[in-house]
Amino acid sequence: MNEETGAQLSPSIWRRTPIGKWLRRIPRKKQLQGSWLHKKLGDKLLRSEYWEPSKASVSKGFAIGSFWAMIPMPWQMIPSGICAVIFRANVPLALLGVWVTNPITHPFVMVFQLMLGEWLLGAPSSLSVLREEGMIAVLKHAPAPFLTGVLVSAVIWTIVGYFLARFCYGAAIKMIVKSYEKQRKI
Repeated sequence: MNEETGAQLSPSIWRRTPIGKWLRRIPRKKQLQGSWLHKKLGDKLLRSEYWEPSKASVSKGFAIGSFWAMIPMPWQMIPSGICAVIFRANVPLALLGVWVTNPITHPFVMVFQLMLGEWLLGAPSSLSVLREEGMIAVLKHAPAPFLTGVLVSAVIWTIVGYFLARFCYGAAIKMIVKSYEKQRKI
């Protein structure tokens, strides 16, 4: 069995591991077949390259999701899913990667992005305006530092997400193979 590609591990092996309880929550191709989404997007949505895990597709998928996680906009999962299809990445991981930021963590990320942009551009601190008037007032008066911070953090987090996913995928495959071989010996 090749430890580099998870696609060569059968789904029954994946589901019997500790990771399996999480993998069962991800929608499968057979669940999407015939759904309204399948009717709208067609058979391209069900291509195995978008759903079966491999080191390359998982890494690209999580990187795409990580990028869109740093962009302050609603419904980040939609562009993340579209980009996953365009770049032939793992769709479930692209959608999961978006949740690096969530309604609880996103305000902190936005303040960090503002501070990063101000630091990179050498702009004066807007934290007092942020405390008194809120983020909308900061964006009205000085959008450049915030947008700079958003773009820089998105690029950095995309790179970090890509390599983090590659590392975690390799470790997960090793764990799955080890667990499977241990079960076979019993």
